[in-house]
Amino acid sequence: MTPHRLQHILHPLLLALAILAFTVQSAMSQRRVTPVNTPATATQPVNEFKNDTARINAAKRASLVHYHDEHGNVVLVDTVTGEEWVDTATVESKIPKMQYPILESVTVGVDIADPLMRLFGRNYGLFEFWGMLSIHNRYMPVVEIGLGQARNTPDDSNFTYKSPVAPYFRIGANYNFLYNSPTDYQFWAGLRFGMSSFRYEVTDVHLNDPYWQEYPIFSVPSQSSTAFFWEIMIGLKVKLFRNVSAGWQIKWHSLLAETGGTYGKPWYIPGYGTRGSSLAVGFSLMYTIPLGKRESAAIPPGADPGSGIDGPVGTLPGRAPGIGPDAFPDSGDDAQGLKLQ
Repeated sequence: MTPHRLQHILHPLLLALAILAFTVQSAMSQRRVTPVNTPATATQPVNEFKNDTARINAAKRASLVHYHDEHGNVVLVDTVTGEEWVDTATVESKIPKMQYPILESVTVGVDIADPLMRLFGRNYGLFEFWGMLSIHNRYMPVVEIGLGQARNTPDDSNFTYKSPVAPYFRIGANYNFLYNSPTDYQFWAGLRFGMSSFRYEVTDVHLNDPYWQEYPIFSVPSQSSTAFFWEIMIGLKVKLFRNVSAGWQIKWHSLLAETGGTYGKPWYIPGYGTRGSSLAVGFSLMYTIPLGKRESAAIPPGADPGSGIDGPVGTLPGRAPGIGPDAFPDSGDDAQGLKLQ
């Protein structure tokens, strides 16, 4: 083999060896990084789980079943530990339960607005008695019976209107907006339908005839009439002492129908008032006879009445039964406060 041919073969071989040596040296000269297993990295998955509310709730719900107790509460059951507790989230969102019995009380009263107004010069009205049944301290059917009478001689008129004593009746109901509050105070709206059958007449009608210089006097014969009317109202009741209370009410009323009136419409209708007025007020003194007591709030079985915790006695605040520090390694008491959202 000639020297020239040998040189031609060794030249590429030496170049390949040089490239290989440079590559190996570069790889060995790089800094080695050795992973260090610190306490922070060891507990990182646990800490991430502990702060992930969605994952915690999913883990808890996986072992929970529920049922409804006799009070309508949702009771959660841990199938692992067998412990039960009331789901307070659903308790707070429930429609408030009526706390008073069906037959809560009977109230009788007298409306003294008419007698008081007659002391100040009003010339119609007498008095009224009424009775009311309280159902759950919420719905209150009412029956009202009264007597009305009128005798009026207007200052600027030449006649006297007379309506002898006649009865009137109303039936209806009130709705108490404070039905779960103590019965010492009530604020309600009501509806009434009423009727009265009565007589009326106009006497001492003076006619002035200056031409003939005559001043005749005559009367309109007594007439009978029956009127039907309705009322809507709002009222307030306030306890005075023991079972005695006072009440105020404002009424708006309107005639539904009336009969009679051959010689004109009546000016006064017992139980309704004067024809030209659509508003009336009432003031009553009343006595209440209790029939049942208010129900106390139910405490779930096993709950500690003084702790404010809806769950078994000994359950840590905010912690579901069976979920404790052992469920989260190295987390300690930091697991407290985790609860179903």
